[in-house]
Amino acid sequence: MKITYITNGEHSMLVIKSCLLRLLSHARVTDAAISAAPGATVTTSGLFCLRTVISGDKPAIFEARAAARREEFK
Repeated sequence: MKITYITNGEHSMLVIKSCLLRLLSHARVTDAAISAAPGATVTTSGLFCLRTVISGDKPAIFEARAAARREEFK
């Protein structure tokens, strides 16, 4: 699983990538990130390589990144 934090001025993006075999952990990490940033926009794509993009304002996405990192190693 790869978690990337991208910032562009006031808006930020959190990109979570993983393969299909890690579907359950991908869903768990994504749910934790979404719950940390409730006002964010979420887009998921891919079939064998899952890619979820969570975008919104900088403080909310930074909190979502922290929540995703905590959940990644559980």
